[in-house]
Amino acid sequence: MSRTFNIGMAISEAVEKEMDRDDKVILMGEDMTSLAGALGTFQSVMPKYADRCLDLPISETGFTHFANGAALAGLRTIVDYNISDFALLASDGIINGAPKARFCSIGNASVPTTFLMANGGVGTYGECGLGVNHSQCIESLYFNIPGLKVVMPHYPSDVYGLLRSAISDNDPVVFLYHIGSLGGLREEVDFEPCADYTIPLTNAAKVVKEGSDITIVAIQSMIPVVEKAIAQLEEKGISVEMIDPRVLVPFDAETVYQSVKKTGKLMIVHEAPTRGSFAGEIVKSIMEKDADAIKKPIKDLGALNTPIGSGFYEGMIMPHVEDVVAAAEEMMK
Repeated sequence: MSRTFNIGMAISEAVEKEMDRDDKVILMGEDMTSLAGALGTFQSVMPKYADRCLDLPISETGFTHFANGAALAGLRTIVDYNISDFALLASDGIINGAPKARFCSIGNASVPTTFLMANGGVGTYGECGLGVNHSQCIESLYFNIPGLKVVMPHYPSDVYGLLRSAISDNDPVVFLYHIGSLGGLREEVDFEPCADYTIPLTNAAKVVKEGSDITIVAIQSMIPVVEKAIAQLEEKGISVEMIDPRVLVPFDAETVYQSVKKTGKLMIVHEAPTRGSFAGEIVKSIMEKDADAIKKPIKDLGALNTPIGSGFYEGMIMPHVEDVVAAAEEMMK
């Protein structure tokens, strides 16, 4: 029997299930006691496991190092930062601490910590944006750090399945969900609450829609944008294959390559600024494998290279449906 699932439910139920499975899993962050997390994300966790949820002060640097230490001591920690911009305050623990423990101990130690945060901005979907300190997409920073795994799903069922795998992974994982999808995105799923359902972090790319003319890799918040563009392109006789990578590290390059090999054309659509984005990694993975697979110049659609302003300006710097349609039509000439 199906039920309606959203991102908040997916996060809460995934954490709850992992706490059921392993009594060494602990959750920490701000406003745990009063709000079940500052974004109210852990509604099913707090009543059941209040003794394993740590309500911590606004000191991201401090509680990140504490989480890493607890993980080294044998616990499995989940750190909630609310918004990815705030995690930058904890960059020493996320970048210099957790991912280097296995290397520095010659494989004898690991830090099974999940760094959980909302990424991006609500202005992506036309809402009044939250401004320069609340709306960045910062996945490009993390995928460049050896030793970190980076997960970035869109659909609630993927958030649930991948978050469970992230929490049970023995290495540190940066887990990014999109703030603009937290409350509004709904999905019909056929698994029960806290079901024993997981998605491996390896080979994770998903072909959302098959097509023959153009491959579009849509990253997280751009998936609904691309879906609307595809509907318009189909009316024009253009067939699009859309891929959701879901996991950036380890990246499933083979699934993207097989699609590009078929279509000969590649477009990447994402919310991060185009300069230094993950789009470059996708392109590199294709070109190193088979440069002849690309028959037309690649299109990279991302945010403008500017700090994100407040209000409705935020949405103005993001790719939109008409941008995807125009780029696809140009590729078909």
